[in-house]
Amino acid sequence: MVELPAAATSSESAFVFWSAVVFVFGAVVGSFLNVCIHRMPRNLSIVRPGSHCTHCGKPLRWYHNIPLLSWLALRGRCAFCGAVISPVYFIVELLNAGLWLALWMKFGPSPELATYWLLVSLFLVGMFVDLEHYILPDEVTIGGTVAGVIFCTAFPQLQAAPDWTTGLFRSVVGLAAGGGVLYLVRWFGNLMFGRKVHAFEKGVSLVLDKTRLRLDDGEEKPEEEAVKEVLTSKRDRIQFQATSGRVGEQNLAALTVRITRTDLTVGGQRWTLDEAPRLEAIAHEIELPRDAMGLGDVKLMMAIGAFFGWASVLFALVLSSILGSVVGVLLIAFRAHQWGRPIPYGPYIVVASFVWIFSGTDLTQWCLNFPIR
Repeated sequence: MVELPAAATSSESAFVFWSAVVFVFGAVVGSFLNVCIHRMPRNLSIVRPGSHCTHCGKPLRWYHNIPLLSWLALRGRCAFCGAVISPVYFIVELLNAGLWLALWMKFGPSPELATYWLLVSLFLVGMFVDLEHYILPDEVTIGGTVAGVIFCTAFPQLQAAPDWTTGLFRSVVGLAAGGGVLYLVRWFGNLMFGRKVHAFEKGVSLVLDKTRLRLDDGEEKPEEEAVKEVLTSKRDRIQFQATSGRVGEQNLAALTVRITRTDLTVGGQRWTLDEAPRLEAIAHEIELPRDAMGLGDVKLMMAIGAFFGWASVLFALVLSSILGSVVGVLLIAFRAHQWGRPIPYGPYIVVASFVWIFSGTDLTQWCLNFPIR
């Protein structure tokens, strides 16, 4: 029997110990990410109040908050009211812990390790918020872009640069490439598919009061939004033929109504939104704008470019498009998603960025050298 040297055994034990520490710490951070995922899209503080059940509101005790273990011990239910705790909490903690461990095993103690720990945790927040709310918080996208520039300047090796000025330059070029490429994709998609006519058998109610817009189809809870939040570009419009309603003292029956970011037009009469009288209308068909891609996706790609450079942008764009198409087709095929309904694109960009971190350069090189016959 061959005995290992004492130094080798000690080194192996240290590696196992620190790997366990990394996994546990990653799970703890994952628990905090769950707080961010739940509260950020609701504009709630991520600091106060402390952890509590989102159903009954009771504060959690410390042993209810142990990452991974508490969810398993409670069998996914609140200890107080018995309400179901979403498995997403467990998944986020496990994913963050697993990714942190994988990064530790790949990079070891290094500036890259600390940078990528921050990045994957930040992107996981964006991924799960987008899956639930179809938005990407600016804290993730803009924050990630700023962090990318700062880290690549402080640690130019992240961009394979010899000095900080080159690291800064490559980071800025990367964010410009990420934002520019995806903005062009978004612009072209909106040009081709940016409008859709929706039919409502029972009719839809629309109220325009100055710059506030309210739509009610009788099925979902109506929400009031600023016109500029609904119509995000100069080309966007809402257009319909009213079956009934009023604008000021004028009857709307059979008149065409058109709303843009700045104007309201009824029949042949036009007002600026600030001067327009209150509009109340009922219609059975209404043309609404739709974005082929959200601005959050554009800003997310900027963050990827800021961290990894322009090559990562092309890689993430291609891989995320393939992943999104495959998953979208499968969801529709298995009737888990209806054709024409939006699919969040951010999660596929995030997955593509993770693939880039671990093997993007090798995969790109393999594809470039792949023999074509």
